[in-house]
Amino acid sequence: MSVQTGAAAAARGPGGALVVASGAQDEKEAEFRPFRWSIARRLLSYMWRHRGLQVRIVWYGLLLAVINSLVPEAVKQTIALTIEHPERWTALTGLEPEHGLFAGAGAIAVLGLAFYLVMRVRLMAVNALGEHVVFDIRHDLFRHVQTLDMSFFDRVRLGRVLSRGTGDVAAVRSAAVQVIPRTVIHVGMGVFALARMFSFDWPLASALCVMGPVLYFGNTLFDRHLTGAYRVVQESFSRLTANIAETVSGVRVTQAFVRERVNAELFAELCDHHTANNMRAARVHGMYIPFYELSGQVAAGLILLFGGWRISGGHMGLAELIGFLLYTGAFFMSVIILADLYNVTLQAMAGAERIFALLDSRPSIVDGPDAAPLERTAKGAEIEFRGVTFGYNPGRPVLHGVSFRVPAGTSVALVGHTGSGKTSTVGLISRLYAHQSGEVLIDGRRIEDISLASLHEQTGLVLQDNFLFAGSVRDNIRFARPDASDEAVRSACERLGCLGVFEALPRGLDSDVGERGGGLSLGQRQLVTFARAMVADPRILMLDEATSAVDTFTEHRIQLALEKLMEGRTSVIVAHRLSTVRRCDQILVLDRGRIVERGGHGELLAAGGVYAELYREFVRLSEGAVD
Repeated sequence: MSVQTGAAAAARGPGGALVVASGAQDEKEAEFRPFRWSIARRLLSYMWRHRGLQVRIVWYGLLLAVINSLVPEAVKQTIALTIEHPERWTALTGLEPEHGLFAGAGAIAVLGLAFYLVMRVRLMAVNALGEHVVFDIRHDLFRHVQTLDMSFFDRVRLGRVLSRGTGDVAAVRSAAVQVIPRTVIHVGMGVFALARMFSFDWPLASALCVMGPVLYFGNTLFDRHLTGAYRVVQESFSRLTANIAETVSGVRVTQAFVRERVNAELFAELCDHHTANNMRAARVHGMYIPFYELSGQVAAGLILLFGGWRISGGHMGLAELIGFLLYTGAFFMSVIILADLYNVTLQAMAGAERIFALLDSRPSIVDGPDAAPLERTAKGAEIEFRGVTFGYNPGRPVLHGVSFRVPAGTSVALVGHTGSGKTSTVGLISRLYAHQSGEVLIDGRRIEDISLASLHEQTGLVLQDNFLFAGSVRDNIRFARPDASDEAVRSACERLGCLGVFEALPRGLDSDVGERGGGLSLGQRQLVTFARAMVADPRILMLDEATSAVDTFTEHRIQLALEKLMEGRTSVIVAHRLSTVRRCDQILVLDRGRIVERGGHGELLAAGGVYAELYREFVRLSEGAVD
């Protein structure tokens, strides 16, 4: 296996490669678990949503099984009536035996045409079923993922979620298109072939049944190895997807730090690992199908030996032996195809298991049984924390017994060094995370008793990471209110004083923002998020480092607009730049998850504590920047 250079090894370091390392979850998902009917039943339920289509496919399969099974019968009868006993053909039809050969060939041609026509409509039906199943699964996945809380996305990498809707769903589609439709055909063919073999010569057919235990134990032997191998393949593909997603998202950082070569080597290492997993599965599969091929050849040899003996004893005719051989070939062809379909099933099960594991994951933040909508009033909402403790990992709190109250329609600023708990506080107000102890109240009601939809409808959040969706500036501004008119969008931009900035773009408000807003400058993206919050018209406005990406001139220009935006609303402002918090009604100073000071700007400066030190540092840095 290739590509294990010193640069890649150095990039990994003691903590593992940034884009390669697999955690404990990787190993857990790759562990062997036997084929489970519970997974199969859930997968079948998606197919059964389209009952009419499924019934048609089953009928097409049965019809194809009959057509295929009639071909050996036509050959056997043609040989018996025109070659082995030509007088029978003449007695039945009054024609020469040669005409019987043409009639037999014509019957086989008609069966072939019928097979073509039925197969054509069957393929259209199974592909339609496959698309319906894929749509339903992806739709369910998409809707479910949007309900999961932030703690889920803190634990699970983006690429893993993407792989559930791509590679895993593709494996399930293969099963929907192939397994049931072709199983119906080949089970029908196998049963018919076995029945005709017993009708030709039951002792010879009984002798052939000794192959049954061999096939059963062979399948059991390969089952365990194939199931585990395919699960490992799916998991390594998930890591590849995660790597690509992370690399593309961080391509600017990659190029800025000249990491292209190292990342390429790390990705090649992942590809090598995935290739090795695929080859391991291929080696097992490479023994699986030939095993059934070999069994069919062994069966044909046994039939020739025992069939010749039966013919010499006068127990069966030549046509019956030929028919027996043809039906034996049809039977083992069905067995081989069914074995290959079982292989496809195992791949689909590995993907379906991971899909349903994601669908079965439950958000930790849900509406309680007594949750009710939050009443919307003209003024802002009152916010109160009572002894709140919170940690992303419950064993390591980032907030310790935090208590404060923000009267409706007033503003509060959260200041402190990085990691002091400011953003965590904002996350608890919008209930993106759930606190471990204490109480968070909105308008005097426990936040758990407020329906999530109504809470989020009345909160507006402008984050430091100013994420924009693909589309126009206008579409992003009315993201929270898709029904907002063009006039409402323009009015919001005018109040913020940024309408001129957007109209200066090539297509004005209809300009495309690019991937993640890459077509706009950092400041322009920040202004779009301000306008988006204004159009949403929230009762609670939260600004988390919202002016960090805006230059000093632009920040000064939008201060008055922000004051208008904050009027009549409860505002929570997180900022390192203390120029944005001076006018707040109350300032909370956090340090290591605790409120160490609270009060107004002048009051805290006069106290000469932590806030005063932060402010002096801010002034010193600002003067240094001007110099």
